[in-house]
Amino acid sequence: MSERMIISFFIRTTQFVLWVCLSTLILIPSSSLYAQDPDDVDDVEEYWGDDEEYDDEEYEDEYLDDEEYEDDEEFEDDEEYEDDEEYEDDEEDEEDDKKGNQKLSDDAENLGYTIDLAVGSPRFVNPALNNWNSKVDLRGSIEFPVLMQFLGARFRFGAEVGTFNFENAIPQIVEQGGEKKQLAPGDTYSGITAMGLMSFPAGPGKIKIGAGIVGSAAGFMMEASYGFRIGGILDIRGGIRSTEALSAESAGAITLGRAGWMDGQVVLGINL
Repeated sequence: MSERMIISFFIRTTQFVLWVCLSTLILIPSSSLYAQDPDDVDDVEEYWGDDEEYDDEEYEDEYLDDEEYEDDEEFEDDEEYEDDEEYEDDEEDEEDDKKGNQKLSDDAENLGYTIDLAVGSPRFVNPALNNWNSKVDLRGSIEFPVLMQFLGARFRFGAEVGTFNFENAIPQIVEQGGEKKQLAPGDTYSGITAMGLMSFPAGPGKIKIGAGIVGSAAGFMMEASYGFRIGGILDIRGGIRSTEALSAESAGAITLGRAGWMDGQVVLGINL
């Protein structure tokens, strides 16, 4: 009981002291004012006046105008420089195109006309010609002195005429339009190929692709050969060739369907 009374007295005393201090701070403020003597005003120099502000504004305006003028000059110079660069690039591109076209023209004139004479015999056939014997075929092609270029690949145009000849060796029954027909031995599938072609020369080698007619049907061919050159006029090459007819028909009016064969060949090239 006595301890609680001591604690209560201490708390009340502390509160009283705090209230006294707060009241003293509020009722007796310690604020002071400092004034300048009017007589000393003349002795004070003004460092920032209206004239100087005006001068600064004029200076800033002139400085900004100069900067804008310099920026305009730099922008014009940059534009002129870019225009000059673009003009020079265009001139260089035109010169490169002219040189490239001139080189192609010179190469085409150097190549001239090229005649290829080929001898070949089919060695691989598709199922439509499994029972057929093949013979030796002859082909001749001519390439014109026109050299083209596309994506770095150079090629020439030409034309080709050749022969093909197959003979049935085994009698067989085939179904044609719901009817069964006899495919007798000795029946032949032969004719002439006539194609337009594109030739891709590569030194003494050559790749050809072509499309046209094979016998009485449409067809196409692909050929690759490689060899060596003799005296700059003659080429002797060996290679392979694939020929395909989309709708083959024998001499006995038997439809064989899609017929294709691959043959080895020897080519003699003559550069005129």
